[in-house]
Amino acid sequence: MMRKFSGNSQWNRRGGFTLVEIMIVVVIIGILAALAIPRFRTASLKSKISEAKVVLKHIYEAAQAYYSQYGTYPSTAPWGTFWFFNNASTKNTNWRVPPGFKVDRPSGYPRFTYVMCHARDPHTGKTVAFQIFAWGWGPDSWDASVRKVNDLWIDEQGEIHGGTIMK
Repeated sequence: MMRKFSGNSQWNRRGGFTLVEIMIVVVIIGILAALAIPRFRTASLKSKISEAKVVLKHIYEAAQAYYSQYGTYPSTAPWGTFWFFNNASTKNTNWRVPPGFKVDRPSGYPRFTYVMCHARDPHTGKTVAFQIFAWGWGPDSWDASVRKVNDLWIDEQGEIHGGTIMK
């Protein structure tokens, strides 16, 4: 197609891009992707850690409500118990709650395995340890990204610990 411009100059140009122009665009997209993907993965992992903290807090609040009502934490043995709310080694949505608890399961597939540990002296019946854990260590969780997260736990005072991303 001939295009006539002002003056005596004429250009003969076909529509489209040259190979060099396309290569420059591909390189720019590659650089942007190389910068964006690690940040997206880190942000995604931080959101999973935040979800685990929320679930830990809900389990803790339910345990405190149970304690205020019954005077003890739920257990199935005189020395205490481990209560597994779920098993995150598979893509299941099973969520087991002790009787008297009101804790909704996390949405979607579980990423962490949530465990409540209640240890007590079998002679006095007094609680000697109470913690709630969120385990993501491999090969426990089907979500491989949370295997990079140090375990989270909440203590008797409601303080959440752990949850840092390992390098």
